[in-house]
Amino acid sequence: MKIQVKYVVVLSTLLFSLVARTQEASPGSSTQAPTAQTQAPLYQQYYTVNEAETEKVTVPTKKATFSMAADLSPEHLLQSAQVVVVNLLKWLLHDEPLSIPQEKYLRKLHFGRWINDPTDDTCMNTRARVLVRDSQVDVTYRGPRQCSVEAGKWQDPYAGQEVTEAKAIQIDHMVPLKNAYLSGAWEWDYKTRCLYANYMNFKPHLVSSGAHENMSKSDKGPEGYLPPNENFRCEYIRNWVAVKAIWHLRMNPVEVQAIYDAVKQYNCNLNSFKMSLDGLAKQREFIEANLNFCIVNKR
Repeated sequence: MKIQVKYVVVLSTLLFSLVARTQEASPGSSTQAPTAQTQAPLYQQYYTVNEAETEKVTVPTKKATFSMAADLSPEHLLQSAQVVVVNLLKWLLHDEPLSIPQEKYLRKLHFGRWINDPTDDTCMNTRARVLVRDSQVDVTYRGPRQCSVEAGKWQDPYAGQEVTEAKAIQIDHMVPLKNAYLSGAWEWDYKTRCLYANYMNFKPHLVSSGAHENMSKSDKGPEGYLPPNENFRCEYIRNWVAVKAIWHLRMNPVEVQAIYDAVKQYNCNLNSFKMSLDGLAKQREFIEANLNFCIVNKR
């Protein structure tokens, strides 16, 4: 996933007059409009998180710092450490067309299904494991084998509502599979995409959400969907960009504009958008070490 970088764009100096520019055909092609296979405008530019520009921040040593920067308030500074972080709101602008998939997106073909991990000594698939992880109480199961979750207590962060029936919960991919596919995952092999679909090493990657909100979101980016629970919107945007950074996924100009607007409108804490460089590396190391997860467990 090597990317040619044209120049750097920093959030604080962005002039977001950029609007997604589309064309009816790529250079050198016929004048016919794009086919349904592209499933996306032909953006002439795209963005990625600028990992080359880092900074040191002081964080408390008693709190985990592998994902997001911790509380930086003065009372924590007596027991603290310097951590090198990447600012998820500093982006690289790539002045070249966003690549277009060669195949029409199909969930099962390109990302597979929920996988049952035999190493956890249960018959639960990824969906069930996320439901158990996120329930605020011990779950109950359907049937004596305890493969499928029936009830529990979940807080839908999108709607800000409590849900107690598992059938009313859907597991949302923070960056939806189709969005990931169009953002670069179409270039991956199947085993990488299947791992992405079942990835539990970064908790915000998979979200227990109410069925209504998950269907409302569908495959939309922040330009088309933000949770109705406004108290969760900053965290939602942060998690969105974090997933894109971990997996080297690209962001189109309209998506970036929406992220910028949301951060400004909801006065998001900019410190929460800082991710430790070590944590980012550990996520990618885990991905590399588990690329055969779906192949080994396919049955």
